[in-house]
Amino acid sequence: MKKRVAIVRGPNLSSWEMQNFSPLMDEFEFCAYTSYFNNFDLTTIPFEVKKLFSVGQFVKARILRKPMNIWMGDYHDLQGLGSALSGYEIVHSVESYYYCSYQAGLAKKKNNYKLVLTVWENIPYIYYSEVSMRNRSLMAHQADLFLPTSERAKEVLILEGMPEEKIKVQMPGIDIKHFHPMDKDKEYLSLFNCSEDDIIVLFVANLYREKGIYDLIYGFKRLIDRSANKSKLKLLIAGRGKEKDRVEGWIKKLDLGNNVHLIGSYNYALMPKIHNLADIFILPSLPTPNWQEQFGYVLIESMATGKPVISTLSGSIPEVVGDAGILIQSNDFYSITSALEELINDPRKRAELGKQGRLRVEKLFDVNKVANSIRQHYNELLTR
Repeated sequence: MKKRVAIVRGPNLSSWEMQNFSPLMDEFEFCAYTSYFNNFDLTTIPFEVKKLFSVGQFVKARILRKPMNIWMGDYHDLQGLGSALSGYEIVHSVESYYYCSYQAGLAKKKNNYKLVLTVWENIPYIYYSEVSMRNRSLMAHQADLFLPTSERAKEVLILEGMPEEKIKVQMPGIDIKHFHPMDKDKEYLSLFNCSEDDIIVLFVANLYREKGIYDLIYGFKRLIDRSANKSKLKLLIAGRGKEKDRVEGWIKKLDLGNNVHLIGSYNYALMPKIHNLADIFILPSLPTPNWQEQFGYVLIESMATGKPVISTLSGSIPEVVGDAGILIQSNDFYSITSALEELINDPRKRAELGKQGRLRVEKLFDVNKVANSIRQHYNELLTR
């Protein structure tokens, strides 16, 4: 009989994270719990998804969430979660300060399951309050295993008082058969006004300031101004977000319309073709007081397709990229130009970094290897 596992993710349940659990369906029966107002498409998740009402997701305005943060320590709630978790052998929630994890910790006392927490957060004492510390304190006692997605996240957990013997770093993975090197798709090249001999720089992320989108545009403008072959340099920006109109304004203001193209968002199934259009991938992420890059799935997706990457020394990015890319300081258009010029002028280095990136993903981020590691964690807990 398969062992029952509840995956609790609140509004951030996503198909790309759930692919790490799909290979385990031969041994475990999964059910994922999310809110009615989820942030991502759930149609490709291969196991049952149940939706619960979330007050925090219903009242999206910060001023309305403030009382929840005061009274509950966090607004990521799932109403009725405690009752829903009856009958599971493992509950796998997320983040030590999420209220839905606190709910799972409370329900464990009567349901007697093993509680696992995936932890992405890599800033200590984020959203600190006495109530949030109460939530974290419960997690320190009730959680059986913490799976931080980076060494940085692990150190945050230790600093916040979580028992080190319960902590094991578990980076996520991707399907490396889905993301793999292939020729540039001619239809997409034509669609985006590119040719086969263009040097294409690709950016994939939500169009938010903290993803470094403005630094990238300024750095690319400087690159164009310094180049003798301007028409062959193209920047494709894939994504959507609140900065879209302003980004379009800057493209027009800097006279980059022939070189920079906003190509919108694409289904996850099509992203390998998008990544394979690139000669260089860039994610110039920059930290904010309440966030820094926690992992960066797009980095390993690009590396898996054999592309050299440029990113920043922000958050957990150095752990992901390692020596398979160029890392620069954040919030620095000047360094972006220099890194792009270095790779554009050195095809051999582009090829070497692309090869190193693919090998690094095969070694560390193969979804089947990640799933087997999770399998081992689960079985160790269940045999204690």
